Amino acid sequence: MTSDGLFALSWLGGGAERAVRRRRPLDLPWGTLRPGEYEPALLDRARLAWTDGCFVEYATAVQLAGIVQGLLAVGAPVDLVGMAGDFVADEMLHVELHARVVAELGGAVPYRVAPAALAPPPFDPAHPMRSVAAAVLRTCCVGESLSVPLLAATRNAAGHPLVEAVLARLVEDEGPHAQLGWLFFEWAELDDADRMALGAVARAELEAAAQLGATARSVVTDGVTSEGWSVADIRALGWLDTESWRPVAERTLGQVRRRLEGLGIPTG
Repeated sequence: MTSDGLFALSWLGGGAERAVRRRRPLDLPWGTLRPGEYEPALLDRARLAWTDGCFVEYATAVQLAGIVQGLLAVGAPVDLVGMAGDFVADEMLHVELHARVVAELGGAVPYRVAPAALAPPPFDPAHPMRSVAAAVLRTCCVGESLSVPLLAATRNAAGHPLVEAVLARLVEDEGPHAQLGWLFFEWAELDDADRMALGAVARAELEAAAQLGATARSVVTDGVTSEGWSVADIRALGWLDTESWRPVAERTLGQVRRRLEGLGIPTG
């Protein structure tokens, strides 16, 4: 992030790049997107969407890094900590994937963020397990659990090979990220007070996710959205029309709510 709050990325290259590529190669059909084939307004919207996705992935890496620290602090099992640590590298790969796509579309749009948006999850020394559980619930049980089926639906509808390949890689990685949350709760020892506090966290996260879907108003008529964009074009550029993704989001939120209730975390 620059001094004026603009979100920005850099790349070191050399040994760092070689180390990353050994673990996470990127043999995808780069150079195949043709921005001139799309309406300028739609292209701008796509550049914003992929820039926003780039930041979201970066912020998730920050959250996961904080979770790793929390897991170490509460003495989580070695394999669970190792699993979580590996996911930070996944998220940085996802940052790169988004950045590469937006570069093919003409470059990122100016994107300002507050420093608080990149703050790690809070840790309360008086309630260490509860603190870690709250962060895991937000990032993994809700955030990643919701993103997996939405990404899968978008991948299934994608109308461009590069976009489909990028989304497929995201889906492949995000599934285990969501699983981390449920594995944590299988292990963590929580009392009734912890579960009540986590219920407030869950309600806030689920409500925020539900509101995001409720504010979307676009409809499709004869293959064209309310904004006048071709459904085929928006799918080629990597997102779904509202009518397609809203049912997936609502169904997934219901599933997450039921899983949390099954853990004794009240969501109603």
